[in-house]
Amino acid sequence: VKFYERMGDLEQARHLLSRTKHLSIDKSWKTVLEGALLEARVGRYSMAREVLKYLTHYVPWYGPLYLAHTKLERDYGSPPEAFSIVEKGLKELPRYGPLYFQAFRLLEKEDLSQKAFDLPRTMEMVSRADSISRELLWKVHLEAAQMQERSAVLAVQDNPKKLHLRATLQPTRRSYAKAIMLCPPNLSWKIWLASGRTEVSCGNTRGARDLFLRAYDSVSEKGRSTVLLECARLEEFCGDLVLSRSILCKTRQQFGKSDWKVWLSSVNLECRCGYRERAIAFAQEALNKHRGTGRLWAALIQLRHDDGELFQMKILRCALQAVPKSGEVWCEGARIHLNPFSPSFDLQAASRHLSFAARFTPQYGDSFLEQLRLNMIDQWLIPLATPFINGMLDTFVSSCSNNKDTQIEAYQFLAEHVKEAADVMKTQLEENVDTVIKDVLDTSELELRCSSADPNYGHLWFQCRDSPIDTAREVITQAKTVMADFVVDYAHLYIAAMVRRAGVLMLVHHRVEKKATAPTTVESAQELGLSTILGLLSPNSCQWDTMVDKELRAAPSLDQMLPSPSGVAGSTLFTTGCGGNGQNWDKLSLTEKRRILFGSDSLLS
Repeated sequence: VKFYERMGDLEQARHLLSRTKHLSIDKSWKTVLEGALLEARVGRYSMAREVLKYLTHYVPWYGPLYLAHTKLERDYGSPPEAFSIVEKGLKELPRYGPLYFQAFRLLEKEDLSQKAFDLPRTMEMVSRADSISRELLWKVHLEAAQMQERSAVLAVQDNPKKLHLRATLQPTRRSYAKAIMLCPPNLSWKIWLASGRTEVSCGNTRGARDLFLRAYDSVSEKGRSTVLLECARLEEFCGDLVLSRSILCKTRQQFGKSDWKVWLSSVNLECRCGYRERAIAFAQEALNKHRGTGRLWAALIQLRHDDGELFQMKILRCALQAVPKSGEVWCEGARIHLNPFSPSFDLQAASRHLSFAARFTPQYGDSFLEQLRLNMIDQWLIPLATPFINGMLDTFVSSCSNNKDTQIEAYQFLAEHVKEAADVMKTQLEENVDTVIKDVLDTSELELRCSSADPNYGHLWFQCRDSPIDTAREVITQAKTVMADFVVDYAHLYIAAMVRRAGVLMLVHHRVEKKATAPTTVESAQELGLSTILGLLSPNSCQWDTMVDKELRAAPSLDQMLPSPSGVAGSTLFTTGCGGNGQNWDKLSLTEKRRILFGSDSLLS
């Protein structure tokens, strides 16, 4: 069944599943469950729901059934139904821990939606969870502490005049204390780190240092690098970059051969401080030791942006040879092709790269958000660019008789039409932003694929996610607003890039057709090669791709064609989906810095 689903042959998969109807449910329920999950992944919600109801009725002793059914209802926007399934599962399996954690997420959302910041229903469920095994009980109180922290932050934001965060976090500290008392000694360091992060959130950096020190004293050798990285982030947050670098240097010396994350942290620190060359040096040294780590390759590709698209593409090819199944690397390739200032701007190539990225690393959320940007460009901007492209083609065909075939004249002709398209679109958008109909965007397929993959990390993903308890569909919804504003603000640049690419392709076709139809002498055949001419007439050939890439790089770039395109700074805006990595670290607020430094990974993993 999984094989046929992967091959896209759903009818054959369903045909196999149909054979189970004659079998006893005791023998076939696992296969039936796989069928239900298949239907959920392809968007047949009603069918999946009915099958899961059937299974939970006849196989009530299997906990993951309730989890799968709960996730289905939650993702399709039915929290009350999801919670009723959790209650049904807990009635059958009162000691099954994962159902309690699912209930915590559902109830926390409900309490916060009603501005019940003391989380009454959630904490009642926490009290009920005392019946689970002692091995999981400490995680219950750790989860309770993190829920109370999120609630306290929102409560202070809702009433900043009467509440102070440091005092509001008292219930959180009590939950951490319970977790410490119940936690196995070898895992207590995770609680010390989590509680230290909580103290950072209320500005108690001295208390955070003490807690991180306790974590360092109690952690095993295997997890020591994680604690040291947390200490380095704390010192960076406090502004002591010298100490932060010193901690990272010690961590690289001790754990650099076994843990690639210590190198990535060093790269990120230098990036935030604006020392690009130091960051590149760290990335290259890291890849000498951890050549099979996709996130290091992705970081190096982004760092090489200022060196030009050609250099980035060379690094990308090396990365794909080293880690061909890294979704992070494929996503960086898509970003290069989605950058309107890039000579290789190509929406079809970007689509192929994002398809590979989502297939190889579905947990990487940035791939889905970049796909959202691509969908907006496809559905909103291509129809606006088409009249400019058609007009350019008509003008070129009518002017061919004038024999203006020199390269300079061709590029001048192209630049005029690119500039005209950019100017017209910019004026239209300034006069009437509704030129782009932002509310007409079908993301149902993207939401379905993203919900099935359930991503959990990515720089852009964390940027668009409001809370760790947000579902994948909610993150996509939140990203729509941010991404739509960005795409519309720079729509004239995207359209200009489309016109430029179409113009270069037009010139390539014209040149090839002219050579192919010209009388072929022995000398001309030897110079060009008849097989090459015939191959170039097919857009699917390697010769065609090579020639197009060469011509795209030879033609004037977008920043040369437009009068004031902001140059490299403008190009940097498009290194990620909504604004790039060009934020000035010193201008960020403490809240934004804390979110970037401490809000990007889970201590429970």
